[in-house]
Amino acid sequence: MLDEQQKRMRFKAMQRRNYQASLQLEGFELDCQPEVKSLSSSNTEAEEIRRLRQAYAR
Repeated sequence: MLDEQQKRMRFKAMQRRNYQASLQLEGFELDCQPEVKSLSSSNTEAEEIRRLRQAYAR
């Protein structure tokens, strides 16, 4: 049986794979293998979310 930390690590890995697969389905080009590229900071993630919201704004 997995301990709590292992469960969290597996969940985060699955979450990253799902996010990257979702981006690919939306037509975004990913220039790295799954789970290799990660966002360096929360600011970068916030900027990416802001950019995506603007792209999908109606």
